[in-house]
Amino acid sequence: MMGCETVVDIDIPEGESRLTVNALMGPGDPIQVTVHASKGTLEVGEIDEVTNATVTINGTDGISETVNKTTWDLSTNTNYYTFSFIPKSSVTYTLTAIAPGFEQVESRTTIPEVTPIIGVDTASEWVDGYRESRIDITFKDPAGLNDAYECKFYALIYEIDTAGGQLTYYPVVQELYAYLSGVGDFFNQETGELIFTDELFDGKTYTQRINYDYQLPFFESDTFSQDSFNIEDFVSTYLITELRTLTEDYYLFQTTYTKYQFSSGDPFAQPVQVYNNIDSGFGIFAGFNSSFDTLQVSKGLLPSPLDP
Repeated sequence: MMGCETVVDIDIPEGESRLTVNALMGPGDPIQVTVHASKGTLEVGEIDEVTNATVTINGTDGISETVNKTTWDLSTNTNYYTFSFIPKSSVTYTLTAIAPGFEQVESRTTIPEVTPIIGVDTASEWVDGYRESRIDITFKDPAGLNDAYECKFYALIYEIDTAGGQLTYYPVVQELYAYLSGVGDFFNQETGELIFTDELFDGKTYTQRINYDYQLPFFESDTFSQDSFNIEDFVSTYLITELRTLTEDYYLFQTTYTKYQFSSGDPFAQPVQVYNNIDSGFGIFAGFNSSFDTLQVSKGLLPSPLDP
């Protein structure tokens, strides 16, 4: 086979670096903000953290706080601008950030009202030699608000060990892998988060069925042999369900970011533009609210902090 090719030199101007600000806020926890410097399309390497920024958040309830120093979080290996106040639902918060050499950026968001869980029901079955479990979450969707929801699941048990020659046990929480059962449902494969909207059940009492991979989370131990017993006989296991009500910004960011993850490395995929709501910059500032339900899955010999 023969072919022709023409080499065309294109002088692509370097893009101006802008502040990239990310913060997802929920009720009950202080707001943590990360700030980075964006890179151009053809630039390689990790994006740089900006640790000399000044970040301010103002609320329509009169709250105002400015943070200009970062704190290092060992669990995530990330520098955060951490605020001291606890955000409230139905308050609009305005975030501004500026750093030497960068244009000021701004964004607004709120925490939506919580959508309570009415009930949770579970069942399990064996499919092709594997234990498959499902959970039905029932809740009442507010009418006319174009709500979006996200589900997360956690298992809580007591881990046991014999460190120091004594039997000890302590609580362990682990997020469970889960997936929506409907063909048209949205599933975030990267993080296990499940997102759907109220387009088909606006204003109605609705039950969402979700399947999850049931595995008891426990750590390997050098001091305690786990071959001679069934750990389920010793620990009480609880399934914790979290139903998040999302702002539109949160929903658009999460869905586009996941599509971006799916297309990454695929030369035939359509390009995906990740949603951004930071004026004059990049990133996301969005809120959510959560309701929880805790269900005992098994009863063990050792007590659990959630036992009645």
